[in-house]
Amino acid sequence: MSGMRSGPQPLPVVFLTDFGYEDEFTGVCRVVIDRIAPQVRVTDLTHGISPGDVRRGALALAAAIPYSAPAVWLAVVDPGVGTTRRAVAVSAGEHMLVGPDNGLLWPACEAAGGVDRVWDISQSPRKLESPRRTFHGRDIFSPVAACLARGDEPAGIGTEIETGSLTRLELPAAKISGDRIEATVLARDRYGNLVLNLSASQLEGSFLRSGAAVRVETAGGREETVAFAGAFGDVAEGEPLIYPDSSDSLSLAVNRGDASAFFDLAPDDEIGLAPA
Repeated sequence: MSGMRSGPQPLPVVFLTDFGYEDEFTGVCRVVIDRIAPQVRVTDLTHGISPGDVRRGALALAAAIPYSAPAVWLAVVDPGVGTTRRAVAVSAGEHMLVGPDNGLLWPACEAAGGVDRVWDISQSPRKLESPRRTFHGRDIFSPVAACLARGDEPAGIGTEIETGSLTRLELPAAKISGDRIEATVLARDRYGNLVLNLSASQLEGSFLRSGAAVRVETAGGREETVAFAGAFGDVAEGEPLIYPDSSDSLSLAVNRGDASAFFDLAPDDEIGLAPA
């Protein structure tokens, strides 16, 4: 009909936390979003991040954001809640990200094309009245995410700050020297697969290539020979492998098994890789 003009189209909210599924914490955040912006769709990325595991949450966000249409990413893994750490909203590429300024948002911002603008929302006029110091997910982050998703201008949610002040997540760097690689386990998924701090792009020209046999050395002195493969089924059931995973990181796995148990490894453990 002529003369009618529609307002801004709402963006979806993609929601990640370490709240788990047993308590009301996740649900009440969704209730707050629905009250402020009932037209906004909320997609739960995961609420199964281990309590306080900022790095695991950050890796999950970064792995997901390249596959998303423009969205508001609401992320709460916040062991520093109630301290002087800032609450922030970040514009990165086509996305907005809302959460604590503890490094959680940094890898996803990089994956989205880099940080464009940042707002300190610790005292946002969009926060709930009388916010609790222990539940910023409900009282600050959810209301701000809802307002951004329904189309509010970012200028109204807080105070713009320098992009360079956003906290970066520092990941350990792999050491690559000829036919020797020193790597670190970054994360363990629910299958027991172990994500390493190596990307497939770092391996060009190295001994890590399809069909190669690789010696894995653990800090405890254990050595195992594994195949460099493209998928679990490329090795026999119960056999270990090293492979480029779905997020383009290198991972250790066991076909239909638990690599964490097999190698007796956990996040932050270091391993050596060499030709077998």
